Amino acid sequence: MPLFSVMRRGQPPVTVQADNWIVAMGEGIPKLAGDVAIDRLACEMLQNGTVIARDVRTGLGYVILPLADSGEKPDPKDVLPEADSVGTGPIEVDADELEGEDSLDLALKDMTGTSQATDAWQLAIEVLCAHVPCEAGTAVEATPRAGLLFSAVIGPHAPKLRALRLPYGAGFVGVCVSRGIALRVSDVEKDQRHYVAVDEATGFETRSVLCVPVVSEGVCFGCLELINAESGRFSRRDADLAQRVVASLSERLNRAGVQGRPLS
Repeated sequence: MPLFSVMRRGQPPVTVQADNWIVAMGEGIPKLAGDVAIDRLACEMLQNGTVIARDVRTGLGYVILPLADSGEKPDPKDVLPEADSVGTGPIEVDADELEGEDSLDLALKDMTGTSQATDAWQLAIEVLCAHVPCEAGTAVEATPRAGLLFSAVIGPHAPKLRALRLPYGAGFVGVCVSRGIALRVSDVEKDQRHYVAVDEATGFETRSVLCVPVVSEGVCFGCLELINAESGRFSRRDADLAQRVVASLSERLNRAGVQGRPLS
């Protein structure tokens, strides 16, 4: 029976053995949602079988990754207990349980196999937010003429952010994209690079930021930005995880022939 990894940002992934992704989602998401009531989910299946599900009311996103699909008898260590015997806590999955590959590795393989570049942006920020506890995340695309666009947004006020366009060089995102450097800022109020116009337009309060550029061969495609670390500040480990994600994303965009912006 197939195995699925169900992920939500800021929590350990949950592994579910199920006949299909719908059943896996039905079993995995309640374990991650906790006391948060789910009214309605909007789901999108990518060409590679990965499913992105979003709670319409709260905006919380989930990623359902297929891990295995084999008719062979599963190894005993991979068999999960029946749903009614599972405890209330999340099921943590480590590399040994996934035959040497962690959930991030598997997600990155799915991202590099996406058929559309827009899907790769969406999956990249979903996966990164699932592994780095934070309040919000954005995938910012550097376009040749239209400036910086929010191609994917996770968290509060997502519709307002998607409608915004930023000039090059504005804020942490602008510096990250124009110079091709990663930024890790623990207190944005003390940093002059903070672009307060975005907070004013959305009503969102930015406290800490992690921005990592998506670059390849002197060209920047944009960046991934995480906002408000759950612990108060983003760690070096968080930055390393982000680097792994953007490396796979840049490979996918470069292969697709996406036009980026030359680094200044």
